[in-house]
Amino acid sequence: MANSQLDCSGLVCPMPVAKTKRQLLEMKSGEILEVTGDYAEAGQNIKRYIEKHNDKLLDFKVDGENYYLKIEKA
Repeated sequence: MANSQLDCSGLVCPMPVAKTKRQLLEMKSGEILEVTGDYAEAGQNIKRYIEKHNDKLLDFKVDGENYYLKIEKA
């Protein structure tokens, strides 16, 4: 179960990445963040951001333009 959820629907880059980064900074280690949105490229950019940092990507799905990520705060 997620500790936090972030809906980035209607936002294009770089806002979804910035909002995800800001949300993760406010979370404690081990907490789970679920991010959703409707601009698939933003989902890919968030995925790349997570992979370059210490947080753990638990799940990533893209369906058309909709995306879903489940991230564990490092």
